[in-house]
Amino acid sequence: MYAASNRNHQSTQQPSQSIVTTMSPEEFCDRFLPLRHAGDKLNARSGRRSRCIRFLAAVFSQFTGETILESRIDKWGPGLSFSKIPCPFTALLALLAKFHAEEIQKIAKRF
Repeated sequence: MYAASNRNHQSTQQPSQSIVTTMSPEEFCDRFLPLRHAGDKLNARSGRRSRCIRFLAAVFSQFTGETILESRIDKWGPGLSFSKIPCPFTALLALLAKFHAEEIQKIAKRF
């Protein structure tokens, strides 16, 4: 990011710094993909992970302009933690949640 600076050095203001915000796939799914039943998140057989994978694939494909395969997301780690997710995707999830929440909620209704 670029920061504006005062060339005459008389100002005491500090240049602004950008703050990178991230969101895990689990947080993203919790926010936009409602549970069907109260215990779904804890029950490994509830289908929550597969719903989340399909949902993430649809969201990423919609907003990146590329087809993001479910098999790619599945390789990001076990359970809902997706511990091997590449950093750019966690930043993208945070940005999408902040600026495109209504569109994402519409996508979530299909799952």
